[in-house]
Amino acid sequence: MKQDIHGHTVLNLLLSAEKPLSRLQLEGMIESEFGSEVCFHTCSQQGLTLTELLDFLLSKKKIVELDSGLTANPERICHH
Repeated sequence: MKQDIHGHTVLNLLLSAEKPLSRLQLEGMIESEFGSEVCFHTCSQQGLTLTELLDFLLSKKKIVELDSGLTANPERICHH
């Protein structure tokens, strides 16, 4: 059974990073932390791949893409 990770976990990884991360760096960090057999969910979405999660978080502006990489937008993160 795949491990199911909440999107807030990914946002918290970005918030704790000292600098923006490339998508490849973030993917590597998540795979080393949780393995490759994972799926993701948010408050409104279930059964997402990492690519689907990142695309969703980017569309909601919870993650922003800078020239230097991806970073979390703390003003857009819900706290529940």
